[in-house]
Amino acid sequence: MKATNIQIGKTYELAFGEKRTSPVKVTDFDPRNGSWIVETYSGKSIPVKDAKRFLKEVRTKPETPKTEVEPTTGRREYNPAQAQKMSGLNAAFKVLAEEARPMNVKEITELAQERGYCDLPGATPSATISAAIQRDIKAKGEASRFVKTGKGQFIAR
Repeated sequence: MKATNIQIGKTYELAFGEKRTSPVKVTDFDPRNGSWIVETYSGKSIPVKDAKRFLKEVRTKPETPKTEVEPTTGRREYNPAQAQKMSGLNAAFKVLAEEARPMNVKEITELAQERGYCDLPGATPSATISAAIQRDIKAKGEASRFVKTGKGQFIAR
């Protein structure tokens, strides 16, 4: 960069060695030794004599005024319309507990979705529920909330 293009108060990309660069702000010019005084991002002031070290001007974003934000209690107001749906596994358990009878996965899935307990958008929600229940039984064994009563049939423990 040419020495005539460097202006006090502007920010430039400054070369430190061959590969390292850093943004610096030009704060002053010292005519006694012909160097620019720059401030690094850490607040340190250093003199720079060679104008070729200034690679390019860095455009900074204008500061936007901060708006006042009302203090909150940190808690959200409960809104049933925004309440999260439960997982497919929890919905299956709730349906089985309410029905209190062995059911196949297709019935469990249909009732869970009809009652609004969960929303399974995939092409095969029954397979998703079945895999989750079987994975739960395999992982937890006797501690599982589900018992397999037959092929594709489950009941709540």
